[in-house]
Amino acid sequence: MDQSAFYRVVAATNFTLLGLWWVAIKDREDLGGPSGAGRYMAYLVSLQFTIPAAVSLVAQVAPEIPAVWRIGFTAAGVLGAIGIALLARQFALRTDATVLPWVFGLLGVPLYLGVVVVAVWPGFADAFNLALTPIEVEALLLSLIVVLGVQEAWFVTMTPRRETTPSSPPEPDS
Repeated sequence: MDQSAFYRVVAATNFTLLGLWWVAIKDREDLGGPSGAGRYMAYLVSLQFTIPAAVSLVAQVAPEIPAVWRIGFTAAGVLGAIGIALLARQFALRTDATVLPWVFGLLGVPLYLGVVVVAVWPGFADAFNLALTPIEVEALLLSLIVVLGVQEAWFVTMTPRRETTPSSPPEPDS
């Protein structure tokens, strides 16, 4: 597999998805308007495109020097796991969805943590008899993360917001 070509495509695709996400939320009062909580959730979704795009660029910087992509993937995995956990929490707080926040968390967090494990443990693929190099395992994980990110954007955009009531917790300012 041509790693450079793969990561070029992933970077370009995710930056395109990020741009489309910005267009999709532009006129959504609940995601881009004065509500700090709405903007926060929109930002957390944008991370699901920004992180795979950025780490794909890092993977192309010096593919012959594994430490470069490993450091990038480790940082991306940690930030992604935190971001998706926060997104799942915000989604649960701001909508009546009960299953999807768990799906986001139970799929997304382990995928991002898998990125970290493969980056810090180069023998991961060999330990599990995978016929893949570590950067190829990262490519598979990143592909799944991209698919999940698109689903998150869809559900965040299409799931009705919870009606605020006097007993609802106040939304953060930003």
